[in-house]
Amino acid sequence: MRSHETRVEIDAPIEDVWKALTDAAEAARWFAPKMEIDLRPGGEHVADWGPGLRWRTTVEVVERLKHLRLGEVRDEVFSAAAERRKLPSARLVQEYYLETENGRTVLRMVHSGFGSAEAWDEEYEGTRQGWRACFLRMKLMLERHRGEVARNFIVSKHMLGVSRAEALAVVRSAAPAGLSMVFDGETEFAGVVPDWNHSVFNVSSQTVTGGCMLYFEFVLWGVEESRAEAIREEWSSKFE
Repeated sequence: MRSHETRVEIDAPIEDVWKALTDAAEAARWFAPKMEIDLRPGGEHVADWGPGLRWRTTVEVVERLKHLRLGEVRDEVFSAAAERRKLPSARLVQEYYLETENGRTVLRMVHSGFGSAEAWDEEYEGTRQGWRACFLRMKLMLERHRGEVARNFIVSKHMLGVSRAEALAVVRSAAPAGLSMVFDGETEFAGVVPDWNHSVFNVSSQTVTGGCMLYFEFVLWGVEESRAEAIREEWSSKFE
């Protein structure tokens, strides 16, 4: 069994961070565009980014303002690609811990249970980097974008004949003007775009047969709907 840990400090009350984790409407402002959360042991937690990207987990432990545990058993790769790639079955667990430290809320998340088989390597590394981008969005939402409308959507692209590294190199070169990079990893990068009202530009990659999948995630706070649609259309056609 393997695990990785992500930690973030947020200048917001612990009640607000807990709500961002456990309230479907608040979670949709930083995580998936569509959320369903039944916050009871045995309840269903659903994060939905669109076709092929509907993530169902089960609520296992709820200690208000302290601890949330979600669990799942999975035997295939989480992907928007048409192919369904099987994995050795494994039980995965997300453990969220909250505490107050020096007037700020510290959120720590341990994601564990990845199978030891090599087939799980990419998902292990992808989630390790992916949670950094997710919590960056949560932090900005709570510290800078309270009360602002969130336009949350994803654009996925199947890139044939290129590796993840090659595809990400092209995307980096075409990134929005003024992008302030927060982290830049092998499979994912994320930064803040001042011209988009300091919203996050987040791109992740995934190996598939014959090439790779790219995922462009946008949570645009305080951006007019018409402009958000223009951004969606631009990135939907950008690498045809």
